[in-house]
Amino acid sequence: MSMNHGEYRQPCKRDGVGRHGTQPNADLKAVRTGIGAELRTLHSGVLRAEVSHRMAELLKQLDQSTES
Repeated sequence: MSMNHGEYRQPCKRDGVGRHGTQPNADLKAVRTGIGAELRTLHSGVLRAEVSHRMAELLKQLDQSTES
């Protein structure tokens, strides 16, 4: 059986439409939402962690090199 891939709509991250033009079901959306929330909770400490002086200096140098 030959499939013509041109018949299928290209997915768009913004509209949540799958590769074959199908909408993910509500259960899948709930799972994705739950996983996202759990990951944000798990890694929230990273955003609050203090940046070391060495890392701050390296970032500063990087910014200066890209501005020139």
